[in-house]
Amino acid sequence: MKQPTRPKPPTPARRQLKRALVFGATGLTGHHLTQQLLANNNYREIICVNRHPMGISHARFTEIIDDLSQLQNLKLQPPINDVFCCIGTTIKKAGSKENFKKIDLELPVSIAKLAADQKAEKLLVVSSIGANAKSGNFYLRTKGEMEQRVMQTEGLLKTFVRPSMLLGERNEKRSAESLGQWLMKPLKIFMIGKLRKYRPIPAADVARAMIAIANSQPTAQVIFESHDLQEIANGE
Repeated sequence: MKQPTRPKPPTPARRQLKRALVFGATGLTGHHLTQQLLANNNYREIICVNRHPMGISHARFTEIIDDLSQLQNLKLQPPINDVFCCIGTTIKKAGSKENFKKIDLELPVSIAKLAADQKAEKLLVVSSIGANAKSGNFYLRTKGEMEQRVMQTEGLLKTFVRPSMLLGERNEKRSAESLGQWLMKPLKIFMIGKLRKYRPIPAADVARAMIAIANSQPTAQVIFESHDLQEIANGE
């Protein structure tokens, strides 16, 4: 008697590799993020929009040189899955509070709008510990206002990471930051409990945590404080 033919099991769907769009890739966190994305097998292309070339040669790396003043005119091929915004400066480098707001507030808002227009799935933005739109501190108030305005963008999942003092070697020298790193490192072990989020954190770990968040299932958590990022980076 002829045996009935057994149906063939369905062929597993091929995993769709993602495309990432990165802003601020020439900065400390953005540089680590770009390098880690290029080493991550979940991504088939990393697109960085920079004012100046990074000098990276990699099969999965694409660089767009742009002054970032007219992002609505940026030509991008779909799909764009994850957008990372690592834009940030200092008031001293910006030259004025007005210029600082253009970079740390207006630019991330424009990036959020671009991400929505591109129908991106996720937007991850580097903010700052203590960001608060009602803060008396100009820097922290600007970061808080940025978060509020980015949150008003519809159509994509938004996440803010709030690192504490960043550890790592920058291309540019920031004397105050270098002194702060030197002072904070030995105090790190005493920062426990509610003080955990003020511990300095390596920029490479911030980048590692951002990628982990981008590749995890969506949660209700919108803001990740510095100690959250460190735990994610450590795999805790």
